[in-house]
Amino acid sequence: MKTPLCLFLATLGAATACAAAPAADVAPPQGRAATVAFAKTLLAGQAPAVASAADGGPLKNPFNPVEPPPPAPAAGVAAVSQPDAGARLETIAPLITPSGSIEIGGVSLLLFGQKRFKVGDRLPIVFEGKSYEVEITDVKSTSFTLRLNGEEITRPIKFVSKP
Repeated sequence: MKTPLCLFLATLGAATACAAAPAADVAPPQGRAATVAFAKTLLAGQAPAVASAADGGPLKNPFNPVEPPPPAPAAGVAAVSQPDAGARLETIAPLITPSGSIEIGGVSLLLFGQKRFKVGDRLPIVFEGKSYEVEITDVKSTSFTLRLNGEEITRPIKFVSKP
């Protein structure tokens, strides 16, 4: 008597589980057509024509890391010169704010929270959308020196006291 009841309950449970299974989460081909077309333009290396960045330029293609060359200036328009390495370093250096310095075993270290950098290490910096590697050339108890493309600048270490 127990066997038919158990079989009936098992069948009922399986039927309920099948009925509660979610429908397929893949859209029909008509619903996927726009997404597939957009993906094909990205894979072809073409800039998508969907929107523009805040500055009015086209959006970057995340699947094509090679940036196209900047457009040539129009006739009669002077090209804006890039700042030299010294001016660029003077602009970037105030943004590098270490939390302190320490000397361990005769090696001076520059501290950025839990990270430690010694003389000769390079700090990866992204400034105005471009990557730079600024080298640490000197670390003292109250200052540090940075180098970028042969130009150097010494900055003070401003210690932040906790209340």
